Amino acid sequence: MSPAGSKKRLPGSGTSKRSSVAPINTATPLNAPAPPAPHGPRERKGDAHPGTPSPRRADRRAASGCLWDACEALLSSHSEPAALERALDALRTAFDCDGVALHAATAEGTLEPWCARGAWERTAGDLREALGVPLYRGDERVGALDLLARKGQRWRPEQLSLVRTASGALGAALGARIELEQLKRQPGRDAITGLADARAFHQRMVEEMGHAEGSGTPLAVVTLDLDLFSAINEKFGEATGDQVLAECALVLKLALREGDFIARLGGDEYGVLLPDCDLAPARRLAERLRHSLEEHRFPRVGKLSVSAGVAASPRDGMDPTELLGAAERALGLAKKAGRHRTAASGPSQTH
Repeated sequence: MSPAGSKKRLPGSGTSKRSSVAPINTATPLNAPAPPAPHGPRERKGDAHPGTPSPRRADRRAASGCLWDACEALLSSHSEPAALERALDALRTAFDCDGVALHAATAEGTLEPWCARGAWERTAGDLREALGVPLYRGDERVGALDLLARKGQRWRPEQLSLVRTASGALGAALGARIELEQLKRQPGRDAITGLADARAFHQRMVEEMGHAEGSGTPLAVVTLDLDLFSAINEKFGEATGDQVLAECALVLKLALREGDFIARLGGDEYGVLLPDCDLAPARRLAERLRHSLEEHRFPRVGKLSVSAGVAASPRDGMDPTELLGAAERALGLAKKAGRHRTAASGPSQTH
């Protein structure tokens, strides 16, 4: 595994439990070719046990749980600075190493050191092994991960396998965050989430409906709404509510296919266009999106309840307004049935 480019030595953030994340201020060009994209499934969350031996086969679940904790914290780090510290600590536990550092791509196309944690200060005779791993989202390089082994340890095959698995998940999380941050300032984008706004969603829907009608393929629409979101604004304030909306956008972005189109329709409602997708698979995807949001832990707020509505053409109409209206009615059915569920258009379609 090749290093992630030549970078200056990372200043240490200390090894005490009270040490903080250390920001770094150098930059390196993004010039490495993209490796094959990893395709492993994202591991479910497990329980980490600090102080246990390095992750071997019997400890893969705990290590995978640490990786999921790191990705979850990385998504929260914009709204909660301490989450980034948790992310790096989770990575140190997962990889059983002395130091972890993350580098993020900038809008100018450079790779800039972002943060570090652990015992990065090195003295003469310190021969600890270091490992640099580029992070990609698809073919786009979005960052790099640097790891520093413990004194007297060498990187074992099971550790390297875990690093390869982690690079895909971390690259996806970091890439989605960078993309949406950059899109917030562009026309047709929601300033809070970086997603397409309602107007852009309707324009894209007209295009996709025309393509579906011409090719004879279905088009599905999913609407998702955060249950009792107004209570979050009232209890924690609108700033926290906006952070929840932005984090929801990241979670949804990671759960969708490359060709799917997502937008913030207004308030706490999101819309998703699924080309070449009929009602049954769209409903399964809606459930997956809903569970992704409900399983995520939001800073200060905790976990949320989400409702979803699903409709698909030609069953629910070939007009964009008609199709979106069917999805909205299905969402209303889910709300009336008690929230925290998915409903499809038509009778007896609540799940």
